[in-house]
Amino acid sequence: MIGRVRCDAASRDALVEALTEMQDESRREEGCIRYGFFAAVEDPLSFVAVEEWADREALDRHFAEPHLQEFAGKLLELVSERPEVAIHEVAGTSPFPGSS
Repeated sequence: MIGRVRCDAASRDALVEALTEMQDESRREEGCIRYGFFAAVEDPLSFVAVEEWADREALDRHFAEPHLQEFAGKLLELVSERPEVAIHEVAGTSPFPGSS
């Protein structure tokens, strides 16, 4: 899953705090392989979420977690634009060509 959010400068610190809390809670969930928020290089007020889950069932359980529901409410108060979320289902993963 890939998500994108943007905030105003005045909300940045509060958003980073909320993102950090969400990231830490989510990483403890069963089925979470990777979960992180990253500031965009070209815009320090934009953040990208990158999540990797063991399977769709783990992601669906994540969506039902109380901490996600709480985060979603906070998030809408802190962002300046509507968040974007895209779920990608990957059939397989291989190393970058020439990296092995």
